[in-house]
Amino acid sequence: MNEKEAKQHMRKRNMKIFPIYKMLAWDYLFFYAIDFLFLTQVKGISPSNIVLKTSFYALFNILLQIPASIVVEFIGRKNSAVLGNVLGCLYIVMLMLSRNLQDLIIADFVSAMAFSIKNTAEPSLLNSSIPPSKYKSKIFSRINMRGMTGFYVLSCVSKIIAGVLFNVNNYLPLICSLVTLIIVTLISLFLIEPVKKSGKSDISYKKNIKEIKDGFTYVLKVDRLKALILSSSLISALLGVLQNCSTSLLRDIGLSAIAIGIISALGSMISSIASRKQELYHKHFRNKSLITISLLLSSSCIIAGVCGINAKKTVALLIITVGGLWIYNFCHGMYYTIIDKYLRNFTNKNIDTKIFAANNLASNSMRFIIGMIASFLLDKMSTAYCLITLGVVFSIIYVLVGQYMKTRVGKKPEEYTKEETKYDELHIEK
Repeated sequence: MNEKEAKQHMRKRNMKIFPIYKMLAWDYLFFYAIDFLFLTQVKGISPSNIVLKTSFYALFNILLQIPASIVVEFIGRKNSAVLGNVLGCLYIVMLMLSRNLQDLIIADFVSAMAFSIKNTAEPSLLNSSIPPSKYKSKIFSRINMRGMTGFYVLSCVSKIIAGVLFNVNNYLPLICSLVTLIIVTLISLFLIEPVKKSGKSDISYKKNIKEIKDGFTYVLKVDRLKALILSSSLISALLGVLQNCSTSLLRDIGLSAIAIGIISALGSMISSIASRKQELYHKHFRNKSLITISLLLSSSCIIAGVCGINAKKTVALLIITVGGLWIYNFCHGMYYTIIDKYLRNFTNKNIDTKIFAANNLASNSMRFIIGMIASFLLDKMSTAYCLITLGVVFSIIYVLVGQYMKTRVGKKPEEYTKEETKYDELHIEK
């Protein structure tokens, strides 16, 4: 097989496997329907400490982002995906064996290492596997969307199963999650490395450090990327808080593990539908796509919080509260489908991992800050009032960010500067 045939074989296999891989590997299946209940009921952790634990996870992601980028550059995208999945398996085992908050924080360090590597390597692996063309962005989005949509469907089913299994034995959902991760690790072995190293000079430590530094410097120069990453980090921060607070609110209302599992499962189905409709959504809102998601997200906090205060007493308020949380699910499905597409526009294999790494670094920095604030608020007030406070504050911030993005995002390719499009593959070919 000559070099051209090998490259075609690599692209065909990776583009075929990636949606199946992402469907199972994007996050911990069977776990997030019962994670809050597992930590509070089995491990005895308070809601404020759970959010604090999540903040430590974000902090670890910040500290590990540059090392993760170096790992990806050294061992390649495919091997990094395998390593990340092995670390994910280790995390679930550590979670089951943990005895206190300190053990859980150490386990979160392992999970942060796994996702720092995976979140840098996986989008870059797909991006580098798609041949250059003016349709590359759409192809990337379509393949990524298929994987994410599949994940949301599986998440829907797994959450219902997890809710039932949790009532049988508290550890059964985690065992299912571990089995899924082992399968994911085996699937990742069938991917093919899209960027081959040409010699010893390619794996020079100093060369990799310089490339990463140059990549981060480029991100700081480009207004479009700065605006996208700022918006992305703020949306990601509120999504991270809501992941824990939504279950906390439902528990405060007095719902059972099975009821919470069913509500969460239906939320995943909404995320799946949102993920599938991202092209239609983008065509309608264009450069207002992210700000619209932002305001819907902050509104969901306010709606769920206001109605959640008295949802125990009235069925109508309970339904509206759940509806508010489902808006969060819609935003989750829509945001994660389109953000990678926006970030990878005008990129090639020389810069894409650095842009994804910069976005992960900024997002986790914001998640750490907001997580610490949310942990403080949850220690002082109920989940409902915490959501109202966060919703109002973030609505104001999102409006200001929307004004900042107006002149920087959503322009036609020819309207961007040469600096902003210097890594565009089509531009380079010309």
